[in-house]
Amino acid sequence: MSQSAFEPAPEPPGESGETSGETCLAPIDFSGACLIAKSEPAHEPADPAPAPDPAALADLLVTHSFGDTAVLLPSAATVRRVILDTLRAQHRIAGRPKRRELLVCAGDALLPPEFAGDAEVSRMPDEIGAIRAAVGPKTAGLFVAPVRLAAGIELLPGSFLAELREAADEYGLALIFDEADAGLGRTGMAFAHEWTGVTPDLMLVGEGAGLPLAALVLTAKWARGLPASLPVVGEEALATAGAVLETAFAPGFEGRIQGLGWLLEDRLATLRYRRADLFSALVGTGLAQGLVCAVPAEDLAGRLAGAGLITRPIGPVLAILPPLTVTEAEISAAADILERVVAELEPATP
Repeated sequence: MSQSAFEPAPEPPGESGETSGETCLAPIDFSGACLIAKSEPAHEPADPAPAPDPAALADLLVTHSFGDTAVLLPSAATVRRVILDTLRAQHRIAGRPKRRELLVCAGDALLPPEFAGDAEVSRMPDEIGAIRAAVGPKTAGLFVAPVRLAAGIELLPGSFLAELREAADEYGLALIFDEADAGLGRTGMAFAHEWTGVTPDLMLVGEGAGLPLAALVLTAKWARGLPASLPVVGEEALATAGAVLETAFAPGFEGRIQGLGWLLEDRLATLRYRRADLFSALVGTGLAQGLVCAVPAEDLAGRLAGAGLITRPIGPVLAILPPLTVTEAEISAAADILERVVAELEPATP
């Protein structure tokens, strides 16, 4: 296909658009680099508020999820290692010490490094027959992300997650959901799996969308296998996490995100049909949406950055991932920039 529609993108005006933690700077950052965007205070408060109590934040996660217990940890990588230790310890406690193997449904993505180095972790296709065939007397659990952002924006069907739940129950395995990328309200529900009605036994939350820590939420049964000693999270990370959780679990938040998601979807769908030569599909839901590009997504993202809109190219998908505190006006402004830049592009030809 022709790529002549693109010329080198101009340099972004003003600020670099980089983000850190919870704060988004100009231009409009819809790259998913932050979960909440707040204006900088005019001056520093005389007495900064103390960091939230980790136990209180854990209780907040439990209150708004399926879990009986939650622990806060420094990173998603740490959570994944703790998950392996927890599964194996709980099976050992239950008299099944040989159950140490984890089956990971990773789609087109590679295994996370903390799993890739473990000989007892296997990558599986998204096919329930193959997964059932791989389950044996040494299998401890099934691991999957209901929404993936590794190679695009992929929402796994609820029917597949239900099949995993059935297999886990049948064989006495743990079902683990990785919600690092799409949890905490990005899809319009507190956790993405809630759209499907399928509940896991353990869940990884956080870090994937700019949160400076991660959490493991789990049922009482599997919590018995938690290690006695866990890494401690720093106060700065706790303070940022507290603001994010308060936002994600505020009354009316889910309905607000769903409404904003419909607005974003409407603007993107209109553009997709207007420029079907550039975009072959619209994918995602809520505040995790993207346009499947018929031209290099990275090139288009560069042009948009030059015009003041930061997006995230993921493979062929131009991902649009606003912060959870986005407003209707910001979505409209971002869509206006996208439409203006796309209007300047020549038709793409095969």
